Amino acid sequence: MKRMLTIAGLLIAAVAVPHAASAQAAVDLPIHRGKFWFHSDCITAGQQGIDRGHWSHYQCAEGWMWNLWTDR
Repeated sequence: MKRMLTIAGLLIAAVAVPHAASAQAAVDLPIHRGKFWFHSDCITAGQQGIDRGHWSHYQCAEGWMWNLWTDR
């Protein structure tokens, strides 16, 4: 049981890293790009925008749904 909890803790920590990395971009993020049901979908859309050169920073903020905010 203890080993299962340790594995679960590692999985939670691994999933939390992308959100923490995007939230650390303490830049003014005035543009709302959309709402997503799942955090992973928000992260994917934010990273795709960076890859395409549409914006340089993004943040997925939790509310009733996940909100994608970008710098431009």
